[in-house]
Amino acid sequence: MIDKGDANAVVSNGGAAVSFDHFGQELQFYWTKLPGRTIYLGLLAAWCLLFQFFGWTSAIAGRTDSLFNWMWEKWSDPANDASHGKLIPIVVLGLLWLRRRRLVDSVAGVWWPGLVALAFALGLHVVGYVVQQPRLSMVAFFSGAWILVGLVWGRKTLMVSFFPFFIFAFCVPMGGTFAQGLTLPLRLIAAKGATFITKDLLEVPVERIGTKLTDPNGFFGSFDVAAECSGIRSFIALLAITTIFSVLTMKTLWRRTVMIVSTVPLALICNILRITTIILAANTFKSAAAGTFVDDYFGYVTYAVAIGCVFLLGRLLREKKPAGPP
Repeated sequence: MIDKGDANAVVSNGGAAVSFDHFGQELQFYWTKLPGRTIYLGLLAAWCLLFQFFGWTSAIAGRTDSLFNWMWEKWSDPANDASHGKLIPIVVLGLLWLRRRRLVDSVAGVWWPGLVALAFALGLHVVGYVVQQPRLSMVAFFSGAWILVGLVWGRKTLMVSFFPFFIFAFCVPMGGTFAQGLTLPLRLIAAKGATFITKDLLEVPVERIGTKLTDPNGFFGSFDVAAECSGIRSFIALLAITTIFSVLTMKTLWRRTVMIVSTVPLALICNILRITTIILAANTFKSAAAGTFVDDYFGYVTYAVAIGCVFLLGRLLREKKPAGPP
């Protein structure tokens, strides 16, 4: 049992109380409680080396390169809208820390069926490597790192650590050319929604052809709801937030489901409002620069509104009794 008051943290250790003066001391305590930790680190290091030297291959570039280099380049490329991927490993470590007691208590020893699961992860990487699709290799890498947990510490520990490792899915880059076909429905909905508000409701002269919006008066010229304007980044980031928030604060499945599903309309509505504001700003100030300014900065406002709606919905769905450990 942990008591976090004015005094130091206290943990029950087989009936004996153990106090901690600082975070590092508590971290060392739980780390030393894990048997086979050196074996896990060794296996994880070998798994990482595989993806470092044979992570992905490119027939066009004519080279084999590190998957980690490819991931970092995609996360750093603004066209991919995946910069949040750099934060996901930190989030995963935080979630694992929140489950530290459950993880330690679940350890049962080596789980040999994990070798079969690891073989499947390796096979997925081979497929991704051959067809030159690093995203498949990313899934294989994170799946393998998770499966190694079960291999070393047991099936129960594998299940306890599932949710933290699942969050790695949100760092797979979905932007760039990969998102062109994937985001087309989102782009069409955003374009139609913005046209309905500006043209049909507010009688602002706007014409739409597919995902392209044009202004007959020439205030904002033309505006194409491209893949990077589809809202895919805000949708993925918001989906990660609602998923983590619902699992940490709610026990019942239907409440978690409502929270996660709400991400879809929230992301769509906020993106429609952003595009509508761009058009209105350009027409109000009769300047394309005004629309550009809104395009560059108003997305943060709509994103903040979406997060506020998530917490409001969470308050409405709150359970009478506090949820147990995540």
